[in-house]
Amino acid sequence: MDQRISRGRIDGVSLIEVMVAVLVFSIGLLGIAMLQMRGAQFTKESGSRTSAIILARSLAESMRANPKGAIPATGDSDYLYDGTTAYTEADCASTTLDTPADVAKRDLACWQLALKKNLPAPAAGHSVATVTRDDNLGTLVIKVSWAGVADDENTDSTQTYSFSYLQ
Repeated sequence: MDQRISRGRIDGVSLIEVMVAVLVFSIGLLGIAMLQMRGAQFTKESGSRTSAIILARSLAESMRANPKGAIPATGDSDYLYDGTTAYTEADCASTTLDTPADVAKRDLACWQLALKKNLPAPAAGHSVATVTRDDNLGTLVIKVSWAGVADDENTDSTQTYSFSYLQ
């Protein structure tokens, strides 16, 4: 009779061990799932950052191709952009390129459309892009913003990349 009691206790112990093992395994799987989810978020963020850098530098290359429009001998740059002007597909497809200002308008229109197509819109109160003049350095500053990864919904997730253009 003593052998049956000990044998039953051994069986009960192995059942508890299996339950603990299943619990530990489940917690590990949840951790791996969270890692996978965060990895996907950061991959998306990295893609957005890469697109922002490429698009900011592509506008700088457009400025380099149109130096009279970018940094004219007199007056303001034709590339200054406050983020409020809405360009259309027709502006981007324009073939009227008689002046540096016309070229700059087409470049800005195509750039703005590419930004909207390739980057998630930033939080309210942030413009997608601006081009401003830094009088201290004598440069044009291209600033691109997009919605990044936020840890919670109360945090502003807007990310920004700035590139200074000096001819």
